[in-house]
Amino acid sequence: MNEYDRKRDERQRARLAQFAKLHDTPGDGRTLDELKTTNEVLRGQESQRLRSFCTTNCMEPRRDLDSFGKLLMTGTVEEFITDYSARVAVKVRAGMEPEGAMQAVANHFYSLRWGPIDTPIFNLLGLFTMIIPDLRPKYITLADFLIKAKVPVDGRDLSGSTALSHCYSTKPGFDLEYAEMLYKAGGDVNNRNRYGTTTAHEIVQVYNRSDPSSVQRATKALEWFLSHGGNADIADGDGISPRHICTTIKSMVPQLFTVLEKEDAQRALKGNTCCSLCGQTPSADEKLLVCGKCKKARYCSPKLRACQKLDWPKHKKECKA
Repeated sequence: MNEYDRKRDERQRARLAQFAKLHDTPGDGRTLDELKTTNEVLRGQESQRLRSFCTTNCMEPRRDLDSFGKLLMTGTVEEFITDYSARVAVKVRAGMEPEGAMQAVANHFYSLRWGPIDTPIFNLLGLFTMIIPDLRPKYITLADFLIKAKVPVDGRDLSGSTALSHCYSTKPGFDLEYAEMLYKAGGDVNNRNRYGTTTAHEIVQVYNRSDPSSVQRATKALEWFLSHGGNADIADGDGISPRHICTTIKSMVPQLFTVLEKEDAQRALKGNTCCSLCGQTPSADEKLLVCGKCKKARYCSPKLRACQKLDWPKHKKECKA
């Protein structure tokens, strides 16, 4: 990032921080402190209040990292493995079976959070790949080790975003290799954050629509989202879906609408052999669940993805008993 862009970002953060303070009043819904203690999808002013806070308060390594966080930042794989082994050994000496000890350590790693927006461990490694790009291969190796150690990849920060959400977003991260790794480890591309949005909402809001590279990046991100089971009809807390946005800006960014039409056609060809929400076809040892009311809509098992729950706001309008 050059000096001009850095100063521009600092000015934007300062303005957003001022905006957040001016609007953090009880008369406009719950205060920021109250919102931090809840988990539900927010709407209107409450959504904007939390969004402004998360946008203007990022994790700063020197201020926010403890000794373990700093160990991760060094990217020293050998030292991390030594630390992990020592933690497991402590549990075993305390009387736990090795498998239980490893799961306990995995659960501990999953619970860790850093900084003002409660950054989870996989999100943290994703941030490190952008802060120190030269060490990216080591951070990817650490992430792979954590996945094999059965640390869940769906940890959410204060905004409700997961590492997967961040790493294939076009603002600012765009790391499809890391996204693929997290997806294969169980990451949900349709995760809704505290504002009710999926990553697709952010992708299709191409702010610099006159810049071909920005449009190309957004198009590639949307293609990845849809090809991995993303759904463009999931609405945010205020009822707006990515499809609605794509339709609204169709004349300005036709590429995004074209991507949607192509995916719609592919899913239509699959018929009832794919999930009604994500369009994924189950493996041979899995079966789609059928809606108990209309007996038409089909969904992935809730053990895999929360497709039926996510589709209900839209499906209930057409579902017949």
